[in-house]
Amino acid sequence: MSDLLRLVLNDIKVNPFFKSKVIVVLYRIAHYFSMGPFYLKLLGIPAIFFYIFLTEWILGVEIHPKTKIGKNFRIFHGCGLVINGYSHIGDDCIVRQGVTIGNILKKNGEISGAPKIGSGVEFGANSQVLGDVVIGDFARIGAGAVVITDVPSGATAVGVPARVILGRN
Repeated sequence: MSDLLRLVLNDIKVNPFFKSKVIVVLYRIAHYFSMGPFYLKLLGIPAIFFYIFLTEWILGVEIHPKTKIGKNFRIFHGCGLVINGYSHIGDDCIVRQGVTIGNILKKNGEISGAPKIGSGVEFGANSQVLGDVVIGDFARIGAGAVVITDVPSGATAVGVPARVILGRN
């Protein structure tokens, strides 16, 4: 429980907007309940439903409660944000409006794996990371980019489909 409190306090501190603070705090609480033992999941049903109702139906942000997100997760202008429940997101990441982190339907009808996002990754508005890809630490995903291949640590990816254009200093 002290880990949850520490995460919540850090998230409140790093998120600049009231809406993003609410989304991230409610996500942390829903995640805590949904990842716990069976009795905790039962106790958390009202909190999980409240989180889903408020964030998805009212605020237009879909972050599955079982998504693994590291500390200091920041949302700027959270609207139209979708993050797959099987995604893993590292510490100190920034997402903006319209970002999608999800899987894809392959030609053979199978569903791909979900993205694995390193620490310190920054997503531009309306960027998409799709499929079983790995985004390295401190990478940048440009606004409107559609990433369907791995992006190395420290690199910047832009375009449709995204290509790596330069490394970060």
